[in-house]
Amino acid sequence: MRKNSESIGSVMRHNQIMLLVIGILVVAGIYALAVMPKQEYPTFTIRQGVVVGVYPGANSSVVEQQLTKPLEKYLLTFPEVNRKKTYSHTKDGIVYFYVELADNVKDKDIVWSKIKHSLSVFKSQLPSGVLALIANDNFGDVAAILLAMESEDKTYREMDGYVDVLESRLRQVPSVANVNRHGSQKEQISIYLDNDKLSAYGIGSKTLLLNLLTQGVTTTSGKIDNDQMHVPIHIADPLSSEKEIEEQIIYSDPQGNVIRVKDIGRVVREYPDPESYITHNGKKCVLLSLEVQKSANIVSFGKEVDKVLKNFEEELPESVQMHRIADQPEIVGNSISSFLQELLMAVIAVVLVIMLLLPLRVAAVAATSIPITIFISIAILYAVGIPLNMVTLAALIVVLGMIVDNSVVIVDNYLDKLDHGMSRWHAAIVSAKEYLKSIFSATLAISITFFPFLITMTGTTYDFLEYFPWTVTITLSISLLVAIFVIPFIQYVFIRKGLLATKRERALQGKPERKTILDYLQGGYDKLLTGVFKHPKATIGIAVISVGVGLYLFATLPQRMMPVVERNQFAVEMYLPQGSTLGSTGAVSDSMEHLLRRDPRVESVTAFVGASSPRFHLVYAPNMPSPAYAQFIVNTTSAKATEEILTEYTDQYAFYFPEAYIRFKQLDFQAVAAPVEIRFSGENLQELKTQSEKMISYLNTLDECLRVRTDFDDMLPGAEIVLDPVEAGRLGVNKALASLNLSSNYGGMSVSTMWEGDYPLSVVLKSDKDNEGFNSIENVDVSGVIPGSIVP
Repeated sequence: MRKNSESIGSVMRHNQIMLLVIGILVVAGIYALAVMPKQEYPTFTIRQGVVVGVYPGANSSVVEQQLTKPLEKYLLTFPEVNRKKTYSHTKDGIVYFYVELADNVKDKDIVWSKIKHSLSVFKSQLPSGVLALIANDNFGDVAAILLAMESEDKTYREMDGYVDVLESRLRQVPSVANVNRHGSQKEQISIYLDNDKLSAYGIGSKTLLLNLLTQGVTTTSGKIDNDQMHVPIHIADPLSSEKEIEEQIIYSDPQGNVIRVKDIGRVVREYPDPESYITHNGKKCVLLSLEVQKSANIVSFGKEVDKVLKNFEEELPESVQMHRIADQPEIVGNSISSFLQELLMAVIAVVLVIMLLLPLRVAAVAATSIPITIFISIAILYAVGIPLNMVTLAALIVVLGMIVDNSVVIVDNYLDKLDHGMSRWHAAIVSAKEYLKSIFSATLAISITFFPFLITMTGTTYDFLEYFPWTVTITLSISLLVAIFVIPFIQYVFIRKGLLATKRERALQGKPERKTILDYLQGGYDKLLTGVFKHPKATIGIAVISVGVGLYLFATLPQRMMPVVERNQFAVEMYLPQGSTLGSTGAVSDSMEHLLRRDPRVESVTAFVGASSPRFHLVYAPNMPSPAYAQFIVNTTSAKATEEILTEYTDQYAFYFPEAYIRFKQLDFQAVAAPVEIRFSGENLQELKTQSEKMISYLNTLDECLRVRTDFDDMLPGAEIVLDPVEAGRLGVNKALASLNLSSNYGGMSVSTMWEGDYPLSVVLKSDKDNEGFNSIENVDVSGVIPGSIVP
């Protein structure tokens, strides 16, 4: 105790040094508040990734047997993979593996690097038809800003030109980590074949492929290298316009007869039917997603991007407009401003409350500990690498009352010592010394309370709460030091007499005693305490009832593990039956968009048809592309408007469209696709379907279930062609040649690339037959390896 007194006394004697140190630390805290990394919410380790296996031409059954099963066995050999949460989705020609790493994985980049390297080796064990194994570990990259460039009269190629300029400028901003483009549509050169003319000329698909495919190949042409010169040889691209493609000779005979592309088809420059597209308020658009460097200040990042956009928008034509769809810098900036306002309000509230109970100078001394403690704590958070986000800000607000409480007990004890006749100097030292152990014990107890979170929590929840205990501990420790070493000197300077001395002075002056609110509170407490001891049974009964009411409320009130996001933004997801066309999905999307845009609370609707948006919120994971899926990002006038719209629209439009389910999604931190998920696993597919259908039937009887579905897609019709081995062998037709012929007639086949500067245009063989039915397949001409052998 004597050492403590000496330490406190030494600080008071060297008060100039103490004030200098405090001033430097407070200034450091103000500086840190301006420059330290800021986030809306803590950074999560996104442990999900996608492994895609591509097996062109194989149906879902073949993909399941030859690719999905061996790939699944291989992926599950990695100990870092969470086997319970890793699953696959097999389709014709492709399989998606949704891989989730274990909760104890800290550095996901190392694990994914190992998986990627191993997949390249494992591919050699798969059938030769497997085109690629691709691991996408950027699944969790979050866009800080989403920008939409829209226009009614500009083509996609023209908008791409503007976006190219903007991308190059944005990449010059140091805090920009990555810039990605979405929704752009590329022009192509389509050669629509006339099958009747092909048959008449006896030209097969392999002849076309041989002539057109080699025109787009660029390879070494040698060089002249002698004593006088070193000259490389280059061959110019033969295809540079539609006219040159039309004049391309695909067949010639010794008599000089030639057949050109224009003789067997028509060449058209066009935008092909898209696999997906994006619109903003009904207008076609190209979307840019901007990611921020992990160590960067996101608010400063937003200001730097604003400068680039302001200059760029001045150069755009009037018909081209830029819109912000998502803006994390603005959200984080508003969060920080809101915290500072709440902090100021808290300081004012504390001062007002203490002023009602104690004199003004006493209230002022106690209140000084708040800004000193907060700014020094922020400086330390910045020094140790803890960012400022909603969780750390919440921790600072939580301990605000504890901060001022430490100072209040010191000041109250100081006043008591003065009333007992002790000198101001010794009273200041003794008041801090006597409460040192008590304040230290309280600080330790409160700090330890939160650290079990770091032991019991795992995965996303751990990431969310990781810095909360540390922020509380750092802030309370600073509050302890301020109360013990700084407050004694401040109260010594500003408080010169105790409360009883003031009352004695009023009595000597003949003035009546003035009762304070504190006196009335003390009197009321004394009476209540007397009543409690007079009626012990009633007191215990009330306590037991209070505990019972608390337990009842705990069991009945709505509960959430992770909070929802209060934002002027929400998502809408549209699911149509598997096999629906992009046109059908677009029709539902367009109708839903018009319904939303009629609401004055809706500012904008960005529609992603056939695809999902980039990840614009940490936990909101994008879906895989599908013609039967669409998604909206809806921006509203306020967070309150978002709540109102979700309440009104969720049930009203869930099944508004036939064969479509509309899901209104408020952003939150629960990384689940549905509130309740039940997984069936086993080897017998038919048994799995039977049991899942039983479960679906039961769940549909519950009133709480809005929509019950399975991720096992419905069976789709398909055309299977079985080659006659005898006839196919006699005519020189094999599976590969048959596939090439069918591909060029249905869907199209890319055979070359024509370059216009840095703009590539795919040259695609097409036919109008893809608009016909199944019956047209048997009439497709197939050429064999034997010259002139063309048969249906």
